[in-house]
Amino acid sequence: MLLLVLAFFSGSASGSGAEVYKVPFAEQGRWQTLQYSRIAPHRVRFSPVGLELGVEGSAMPLVYPLAEPVKVASVNVKGRVVQGSLKVPPGRQGEKDADDYVFRLGLVEPGTRTLNFVQRQVAPAWVRKLFELAPPGGGISRIRFLNVGAEPAHLGRERQHPLSELILEKVVALPRADGRFDFTHTFEQPIDAIAVWLSADGDDTGSRYTLLVESIELVKIDR
Repeated sequence: MLLLVLAFFSGSASGSGAEVYKVPFAEQGRWQTLQYSRIAPHRVRFSPVGLELGVEGSAMPLVYPLAEPVKVASVNVKGRVVQGSLKVPPGRQGEKDADDYVFRLGLVEPGTRTLNFVQRQVAPAWVRKLFELAPPGGGISRIRFLNVGAEPAHLGRERQHPLSELILEKVVALPRADGRFDFTHTFEQPIDAIAVWLSADGDDTGSRYTLLVESIELVKIDR
């Protein structure tokens, strides 16, 4: 399933007009944790060394809304699977009953799409929360996910999710043999973001593993 998270702190400059922002994993009070209907949540632990997610056939979003939209040029991510593993059938990751990824980092993009009264009554909680992130008088465009995949053949694969037009995702990295992943992704064009949505999944495949997200940095440029 899907999820995500965000937090920004000013860091070192990265080129003219750019700033690096780091996720403060120790500040639990600034995060929003959600649950999907009929899906068990993760065990979550915030600490100065990173964000630890205990995945036990579970899925849940962790969200951090931004005070105002920012323009993101690139992201830098470090993390690792501490124990266990993602059990996705070979060649089937992303398909029905195998739509689990060890890590998804999403940027929520503002737009004009909103929910009407009837849609708000029937929409899942995660969809309502997504639209609540929109700035006053505005709406949502989509969540753009960067995924850590399971197979080299999927690297670079991009798609609009078949179950939701709100989700665009791309496989940008693979874990090494020791479970570690470390990637930088630069967008072809900087994108506006109003939140980050962090996800680790095990509900489709019954996977059990512990994920430690060690560092998330977003490089913001002047709007």
